Amino acid sequence: MLLLLVITFITLVPGGPVETRDFSGLGGPVFWGFNVFLVLLGIGAIASAIGLLRDSKTAAIGGIIAGWGYIFVVLLDLGHVFPTSPDPIPLLLGLIEILDAILAAYVIVLCHRGLGHI
Repeated sequence: MLLLLVITFITLVPGGPVETRDFSGLGGPVFWGFNVFLVLLGIGAIASAIGLLRDSKTAAIGGIIAGWGYIFVVLLDLGHVFPTSPDPIPLLLGLIEILDAILAAYVIVLCHRGLGHI
């Protein structure tokens, strides 16, 4: 599930087929800093997914952190907090982000279950 979340999030890369908004107003450091955060989130999620395949409890904690990270990013975007753009959120982008938030919540629940918290 965590790998599926990463794959669906990758489709939302700025300038790609889904994310067509103009972020030139953010400025280089902010834009690239946000992209670095997203890349690190993706790498952490992939590492956690690999660890989960090996029944690692630490990876389950990483999965929880990654899941909350994805939810945080989606809520900021859908709430028009960050990143801001003069362009509206495309319909497909909004739908994928909502599905990603649901998937991230499911990953969080599964990781907590794997840790015996629920």
